[in-house]
Amino acid sequence: MNYDLFAVGDNIADYYPEEKKIYAGGGALNVAVIAKRLGAKSAYYGVFGTDENAKFLYNNLKKEKVAYPINDIRKGRNAVSIIKKYGAEAQVEAVDKGVYKNLNINKNVLEIIKNSKIVHSNIYAYFEDYLPKLHYKTKLSFDFSHLRNKNYIKDIIPKIDIAFFSKSKKEEEPREFLNWVSKLGIEVVVLTQGENGVLMKVGDKIISEKAIKTEVVDTLGAGDAFIAAFLTFLAQGENNYEMALNEGLKTAAKYCKIRGSLGIFESRKEAVKIYNNIHE
Repeated sequence: MNYDLFAVGDNIADYYPEEKKIYAGGGALNVAVIAKRLGAKSAYYGVFGTDENAKFLYNNLKKEKVAYPINDIRKGRNAVSIIKKYGAEAQVEAVDKGVYKNLNINKNVLEIIKNSKIVHSNIYAYFEDYLPKLHYKTKLSFDFSHLRNKNYIKDIIPKIDIAFFSKSKKEEEPREFLNWVSKLGIEVVVLTQGENGVLMKVGDKIISEKAIKTEVVDTLGAGDAFIAAFLTFLAQGENNYEMALNEGLKTAAKYCKIRGSLGIFESRKEAVKIYNNIHE
């Protein structure tokens, strides 16, 4: 089976305490689902647990008709996070990865993953060691999120084609940062900045676009929606990054108007507990 987009990485049950609801989330799962909704033939690989949160996420992945060709279900608790809302802004307060551990991917699994136009992963996937084995065999996309560890970035950038970053938690000069990343050897690097729009460096050119004004209900997952639309456009055979950028902005604006990353939820009578918080 060939796929337009194969997302590898996290699936997370996002718990909103004020609502007592679990929402489907996780960067890689979000990208796979939204890409499918946009018409891409998408696939997902990540580790599921066996508790009620895992079943909720797994069942919804199937309902969305996203392929899950590599089953990895481990006995125990699924990854879960605590989300706090500050107006429309959603912030991750704590994360417990549960059974999610380092991946152990063999050659057969890599053969399945590489049969894709684009393979997308992120800093939460434990997929770094496998990037060199896929480089030049498919287009590789990677989401660094807020991370600014220069040694890590220097290691990953030469192994991928498309890099996504979100706004830093610390002060930085965005254009200087894009120029620095670009010099490490990358086809395109994108920096999303929330309501301040997006910057993209392609070759020697930096492109700036404003965010689309919209009603903002929940910011969680807007960046994943942007990435999904950006990559789906490219997977259609359109090698136009500026148009991909515009598609990303339109989809991000749309997903700001729903609760949770995907608008999918399930009620929880009891509060979700975090046993091992790895969120910094």
